[in-house]
Amino acid sequence: MALNIGSKLDSVMARIRQATEQARAEMAAAAQSVKEPLPDAPDAKPLNAAEGRYLDSFEEERAKKMGLPSLAAPPPPGTDPAASAVPANEATQAQKEQGWNAPQTTVAQTSKKGCAEATLTYLEQSSAEEAVPLTQQEARDKVRNKADTLATSETAGVKDRVQVNLDDGATPDEMGAMLGSMGIKVTNGFDECNTDALSGALKHGQMALALVDSNALLNTTLAEGEKGPESGELHWLTIDGVNPGKTKSTDDDLYRVRDPVNGAYWVKASDLKKSIAQAQEKHDSGGVMTVKKDGAAKTKEQREALARTNLEHTQPLGKGNGGASRRMSVSESS
Repeated sequence: MALNIGSKLDSVMARIRQATEQARAEMAAAAQSVKEPLPDAPDAKPLNAAEGRYLDSFEEERAKKMGLPSLAAPPPPGTDPAASAVPANEATQAQKEQGWNAPQTTVAQTSKKGCAEATLTYLEQSSAEEAVPLTQQEARDKVRNKADTLATSETAGVKDRVQVNLDDGATPDEMGAMLGSMGIKVTNGFDECNTDALSGALKHGQMALALVDSNALLNTTLAEGEKGPESGELHWLTIDGVNPGKTKSTDDDLYRVRDPVNGAYWVKASDLKKSIAQAQEKHDSGGVMTVKKDGAAKTKEQREALARTNLEHTQPLGKGNGGASRRMSVSESS
C-alpha cells in the first residue's frame, strides 16, 4: 500500500513539474512575441527592447521630444496605455474616401539629396490605383521615369519653366511639375504654415508637402543636450495626419510628418511654423503645398496640363532646392 501511495505522489509531482515548465515556456513565448515588430512596419526599430515597443523609423533611434507622443506599437500587457498613446489621425478616413491608399511605412531617401524623390515615392504609392499595392521600389522607379520624361519631353510644356532633376533635390516648381505628372493636383501653396488651411485640407482628405529647415524641425523633437546647429538645409517631407488640440484654434493642432530621414512622428503646429519660418529666413524658400488626387487627369496630355497648372501654386514657396539628408542628432548637415 505504501508503495502505491509513493508512486501516486511521484506521478502527481511529475505532472506539476511538467505544467510549471509548460507555463514558463508559454510566458517566454508571449514575451518574445511582444518584442517582435508589427507585420505592417518591417523597417521598425525598437525604442526600448525591454518595453517591447517599436517605432516606424529607419534609424536605430528616432529623434523624439520628451513628452511628445510617438508612433509606436500597442503597449505590452500590464503597462499603462495612456503612457504611450498615439494621437488619433482625423485625416485617415477622409483620405481613403478621396482615393488615397497610404502605406504604413515611411519611404527613406536613398541618397544625400534624395528627400524630394522619397517624398514623391510615398505619394506615388499612396495615389496608385493598381489592384496590388506598389512596393517602394516599384513606386520609386515610376517616379524616376516620370522625372526623366518631364526633363526631356517637348510636349509637356514645362521645360522652358523648370528643369526637372531629382538627383540634386528639387525646387517647389520641380515638385509641382512632378506631382502633375503623377495625377496629383496642387490645391494651394503658402510661404508659411497656415494652420487653418492645412488642417482643413487634411480633414477633407488631402495630403500636404512641406519645405522646411531640417535642423529647425528636428531640433524641436530633441532634448536640449541632443540638439544640433540652429540652421540646416531645405528639406522636403509629407504631412499626412492631423490631430486637433485642446482648443478650437488650429494653432494647437498636431501634425504627423513622414520624414525621409527620421521616419514618421508628430509635431506641434508651432514647431512646424518655426521650421518653415526659419527656412524662409535662412534660405529664402519654404512653405506648404496641399495636394489631392485628380481623378480627371488620366491621359498623358491631361497630366502634362496638370503639371503646368500646378506651377501656378508653387511660387509662394520660393526657388530653393530641397535636398537635406542627415539626422541633426549627430550634429551634421549635408
